[in-house]
Amino acid sequence: MKKSTVIVGALLLSVFLSAPAAFPWGWTVHTYIDEQFATKRPLQNANQLYGGLGPDLFNFRFDAPAFRDYMQARTHYDFMPVWNAAKSKPAKALAFGFVSHNEVWGIDSTAHRAGITFGQVGTIPNHPEAGGYVIAKAYILGAGLNQALQSAGLQLPEPVVLTVAHELVERGVDLLMKKLDPMIGLKMAAAALPPNPNFPLLMEKAYAADLATHFGISRIEAVKFLVSSERQFRQTMVLYGHVLMQDDATAIALMAEQLEEMAKAFLAAFNLPPLPDDVDLKPLLTSGIEYAMYLCATDFHAEVEATAEYVEQQLRAHGISYGVPGR
Repeated sequence: MKKSTVIVGALLLSVFLSAPAAFPWGWTVHTYIDEQFATKRPLQNANQLYGGLGPDLFNFRFDAPAFRDYMQARTHYDFMPVWNAAKSKPAKALAFGFVSHNEVWGIDSTAHRAGITFGQVGTIPNHPEAGGYVIAKAYILGAGLNQALQSAGLQLPEPVVLTVAHELVERGVDLLMKKLDPMIGLKMAAAALPPNPNFPLLMEKAYAADLATHFGISRIEAVKFLVSSERQFRQTMVLYGHVLMQDDATAIALMAEQLEEMAKAFLAAFNLPPLPDDVDLKPLLTSGIEYAMYLCATDFHAEVEATAEYVEQQLRAHGISYGVPGR
């Protein structure tokens, strides 16, 4: 087996097993659906869109994996403290978007737990307990990805292949979403661009005390982690929005480059040897994104619209409202 192939396998294993597990729908889907609940006030709309991205703000904290995993679980499964902490209108708009994201009954639930039009529990071959649109597509893409890896002499466990495929499906859907709304990248970047003092304050009120208690750190240290994570994430969302403003070929190339940079950041954060100069992950990632677009092109729109309708019903049922009109 070639040395470079072994290195690629080790890299995929370490990076993607340690990468965030809470990436069910891509960020364009959250932006698109949250805009369906738009108010007549642009500032509230921008807050709502940015809040809808917010639960993923710890995804890239490779430098603090324990904090990252803890906060990812809190933001996706214990999200109501954010709603309860919101008192002002700007904060309520942020919290409305934030709560819409959740993985219990929010937007992410149809990607990762139970799809509505595709990926229902019990319909994924050989995985009767699994469900979710993105999960189902990742299993399909993963089978093709595994064949490509095996032809290169590389065997990887199914969970690793599935996680890589999951990442690729998200980005493929993000690109397909541009066909529904060519301005989606601009809307995402515009919502994230201006520093938003209300959002870090909401994170502090909702989670700082518990974070400090759980890890035995001071409240000040907990707040610093929350604030620095939000700043990093906001910058990432602005850049990702600009990626989506490009033509598909350029966007795919930039996404592949971004994923490779994520891998390098992980290696650096854990003081692991850097990616050798002769190892290039971008061709594999590029073809994977293109295949994901092919797999999702005919049915992603139906699932996104069904998700929007379902989440609207759930928000009302859970009393999450601040005067937002119906769709």
